[in-house]
Amino acid sequence: MPGRNPREAVEAFLAPLQDTLACVVKAKITLSEGGYNTAGRVHGLTLNRDEAVKLKGVQQLLLRVQMNYEIIPVEEPGREPWRVTTHAYNYEVQNSSGEGVVSYHWHPKGRVKGPHIHLGHTQLAKDVVLHNKLHIPTARLSLEGVIRHCIEELQVESLSDDWDHVLATRQADFEAFRKWGQSPPPAPAVAPKPDTKTRPRRPGKRRNL
Repeated sequence: MPGRNPREAVEAFLAPLQDTLACVVKAKITLSEGGYNTAGRVHGLTLNRDEAVKLKGVQQLLLRVQMNYEIIPVEEPGREPWRVTTHAYNYEVQNSSGEGVVSYHWHPKGRVKGPHIHLGHTQLAKDVVLHNKLHIPTARLSLEGVIRHCIEELQVESLSDDWDHVLATRQADFEAFRKWGQSPPPAPAVAPKPDTKTRPRRPGKRRNL
């Protein structure tokens, strides 16, 4: 989401994330030094100073959130001059011992450039094809989608009655302002010019056999 200055752009970027996380945890987002104002440099974002946060629910799961982002100028006429772009993310759900259950990764400058997930070794049986180092491809995911998965599939209890509305609203905002995954508008259809040099053949008379 754009802003009139770098700090305003970062605040607009953080507000949906904080609303999303508040559906399941009471924790603060922390930024690396200069994360509010310094443009042209990749910054780090973590939840709770990069310490896993307890999620309410029968599974006693933990959540860890990491993200890299950059403040960049907007070159679109009529838009605010600054916005934030995401460079990488790591969202990890852990068991009560801090071991990974499922990790959602995207680090395009790493060896595996596409978004993917890792399944924790505690979730896998011995002598199976899948293992915790395997990169399972996914689409690029939003934090809103991960939190929804925690609530709907991993039995995490929400902390608010309107969590579904909050996640749906913030997911819509995310999709409206993201720059990736957007198809360019289709080119206008142009009717072909008639060929004046060739004329269609006239059907010949049918002969009776």
